[in-house]
Amino acid sequence: MTPAVRLALAAAALVVVAAGIFVVRERSPRTILIAGKTVGPNGAALSDVRVTLEVSPTGSEEETAIERVETQSDARGNFSISFQGHWRRASYRLEARKPGFEKLSIDDATSLRNPVTLRFRQSQ
Repeated sequence: MTPAVRLALAAAALVVVAAGIFVVRERSPRTILIAGKTVGPNGAALSDVRVTLEVSPTGSEEETAIERVETQSDARGNFSISFQGHWRRASYRLEARKPGFEKLSIDDATSLRNPVTLRFRQSQ
């Protein structure tokens, strides 16, 4: 085998490996991590806030299969949600509730950057 043929075979093998990695990566669901703090109108920490991540698959026949992951903020208002998805394409909605305060909803939770501050207003 000539050096030119060996080089061509090595280049072709590299292309095949790179394409395989790309396909596996595109098919893999991603881990979503949302962490931050819940605070009241005056900026003080709010404890016991129920924070829910709602995950809905998109672009498939499973669009009605919604998963929810919940947590509660601690005494310092800190919370964290980690979710390993099952679908390659999904929408992620974050909702936070505390009695006496207005509900917070964020439709595109993947656009959030950690740490997140969820600021609540008193209910009217």
